[in-house]
Amino acid sequence: MIPDTRIKNRAEKTTKPLQEETESQGPGAQREPGRPVQLVHLDEEENLILDEEALSRCLEQGGVGDAPVCLVSIIGEQRRGKSFLLNCLLRRLQSLDARDGSWMGREDEPLEGFEWRADEERVTNGVWAWSQPFWVPAKAGKVAVLLVDTEGSMGIESNKETSIKLSAFSMLLSSYQILNTGCRVKDPDLEYLEMFVQVAEVVGEAYGLEPIQHLDLLVRDWSSSRVLGAQGGEQHLRHVRQKLEARSPCKHPKALEVLKRSSSRCYLMPFPGERIALGSEGRLRDMGEKFRKSLRDYVTALVSTAGQHVRRDRHWEVLTGTQLAAKIKNLSDVMKKHRSGFSSPCQMANTFHNQRVLARARADHTVFLKEKDGGSRNMVACLKVRPGKMAELFAERRGQLLGRCRTDMREPAPEKEAQLTELEEELMWEAETFLQSYGKRFKKLVAAAGVGAGALALATVGGVAGAGIAAAAMGAEAAVALSVSGAAGIGVGAGAVAGGCVGGGVGMGVGGKITQKDKKRAKAAAGQWEEGDGTLEVSDTAPLI
Repeated sequence: MIPDTRIKNRAEKTTKPLQEETESQGPGAQREPGRPVQLVHLDEEENLILDEEALSRCLEQGGVGDAPVCLVSIIGEQRRGKSFLLNCLLRRLQSLDARDGSWMGREDEPLEGFEWRADEERVTNGVWAWSQPFWVPAKAGKVAVLLVDTEGSMGIESNKETSIKLSAFSMLLSSYQILNTGCRVKDPDLEYLEMFVQVAEVVGEAYGLEPIQHLDLLVRDWSSSRVLGAQGGEQHLRHVRQKLEARSPCKHPKALEVLKRSSSRCYLMPFPGERIALGSEGRLRDMGEKFRKSLRDYVTALVSTAGQHVRRDRHWEVLTGTQLAAKIKNLSDVMKKHRSGFSSPCQMANTFHNQRVLARARADHTVFLKEKDGGSRNMVACLKVRPGKMAELFAERRGQLLGRCRTDMREPAPEKEAQLTELEEELMWEAETFLQSYGKRFKKLVAAAGVGAGALALATVGGVAGAGIAAAAMGAEAAVALSVSGAAGIGVGAGAVAGGCVGGGVGMGVGGKITQKDKKRAKAAAGQWEEGDGTLEVSDTAPLI
């Protein structure tokens, strides 16, 4: 066979750039090429469903799990070029070494990456992310940059609850947030920003996160003045703030507060050109010259500062990909349990607050259970609390926790009673599981202690008389605990003998009365309970010693 050198050379040219790109990436670079993956989608009832496997691929694998992450997330009106912009960012991140505009590609090269098209139909739905991180240099090492696209969060008129939920996910998946709007910042944009900030604050409080670390107001198709870019954006942002401040009371106070921060800025971008607007594939040759320059400057500036915008918590500590993924999964679980608790930011805040109240009650019950379990490992401590009494203690503690939850939970909460019932069932199940184990432990300790332990424990109280009483009582209790008539006879008889030998006549007399009483109880118990059952007489709460 004659080798075809042409095919060989072409194959080498094709694979070499991919190998170089893989080697140039940071820790744990993925060998497979990146692609858009859907992290959150809406089912038929518009419930948000998190794809945990896709989330893990983006935030927990390829070295991202242990690294700081910068998440560039874009939200805004439908069909305003969000995916188009992300694809431009994608090109820039794929060519980090480019020092000029060469990263924008060839004149006839179509724009690829996130799906997009210039028409009225919605393309993306839910939350999408680029599966492969891009590693950029930073002072403390390399930072993993991920691109996130959200569609449907601005539909507050059609379905506000869906909008709030998508905004919550977008807030978690963002350290550099872009609000993409058309022509100018309008009242609906400010209305959405007001709602988004409220959601961000609620989610931030619930998960210990900085609500909005950086915000870009990106105004597309600007035509009101010749001044563009960051300079024109600063003027427009000043105008927007003045407009908000002129009205008393302020219609959008949260939005105004965010727009006053130094971490918020505005950038004006001109109309891209008719060819792009009417359905071009995003080729450079179809872009207007002003738009091309504005786009190049904005994308270059964003990527150059990406390493400074890593995701942080409220204490300004850096979060890793794994830590952030855990918070997102937790949010998804809360949404599953409370499908109707996000109709407004206020209701969302109530839902998170009530969730914390219930979680604190569960944690307190766990501590209570561990305390009782640890204390009962000691023989003397265990024999002082009969199973019936222990059951009363658990019932009392359960009542306290449920009462506290009922008081602390906020209204309106449509699921409050159902949640309290569910909590009560959980606590009862935990208590019953422990009490079964405790009952068995109690019986073993009674049997192991025998007559000698009873005499020894109380001998000092009443001398030899006390020892006799204790011995008789201990023998009877062993019979009741073991729930067997034969064992009852042995225990009671041994107790009486020990009482007579050690405690003399007084001990025998008093101990004998206890023996007769407990012998009847033991026989009754033996007739009612099956041998080996962990259940004890609930009314029998008096301490054994």
